[in-house]
Amino acid sequence: MEYFVYHFQVFLLIMIRMSSMMVIAPFYSSGVIPFRIKALLSFFISMIIFPVVAEKTYHLTGDMGQYAVLVIQEVSIGIFIGFLVAVIFASFQLAGEFFSVQIGFGINEVIDPLAQVSIPLVGQLKNLIGLLVFLAINGHHFLILAIYRSYELAPIMSLKVSAAGGLLKYMQYAFGGMFVIALKIALPIVATVFLVSVSMGVLSKAAPQMNIMMLGFPVKIMVAFGVILLVSPLIVRVMSVSLDRTFRFISKALVYWPV
Repeated sequence: MEYFVYHFQVFLLIMIRMSSMMVIAPFYSSGVIPFRIKALLSFFISMIIFPVVAEKTYHLTGDMGQYAVLVIQEVSIGIFIGFLVAVIFASFQLAGEFFSVQIGFGINEVIDPLAQVSIPLVGQLKNLIGLLVFLAINGHHFLILAIYRSYELAPIMSLKVSAAGGLLKYMQYAFGGMFVIALKIALPIVATVFLVSVSMGVLSKAAPQMNIMMLGFPVKIMVAFGVILLVSPLIVRVMSVSLDRTFRFISKALVYWPV
């Protein structure tokens, strides 16, 4: 108990980094999970990590200004780890945005329980599938492991001002990958809907008396959902590979952490 009291400042820094990750990371940041449960989970995980991290005997000063800087550093590291995974989930929603308007679902929006924003129904479907894949490959365990490894690669009192450039570089890579993943998921449906639209245009020229506009929407919806059912295994595979590469990307970012 005396050891814990002596290193209580270090424990607070550990808990701040863990809590920052849970604020933005998928699954943990869900509004479905009560805030008290998140706080208790962050507290107990920090208690487990604390003895290993405190072995390095950090010499913290009593200056509140320096300690506030350390708090900001811990918050930035936790948010950075959770943000990289959150960007991949944004790509799942973006994939639904690519073709939802074309099939007439752009006006149909629902509340995303993870991000607490309105997104199209198809984007919500992609998001839920991505969350199931995330849990199936133990992504929620990886985030906790990433926080633990971050103390080996980016320990307390080691983040320098020059780290901002490295963080921005990794965020740039993450945003670029977001659009690539979204295009991979949406490309089969977008291409099929485009071919249906071209076919409807040719049909409207061949038979002007037909109301192609009223006929086109149900045909597009039926064809789009049929393609989604056919390529669902491929979509799940792309999501699984994307999340796995994101986890490797986070590990690489921590290995080359600019300290």
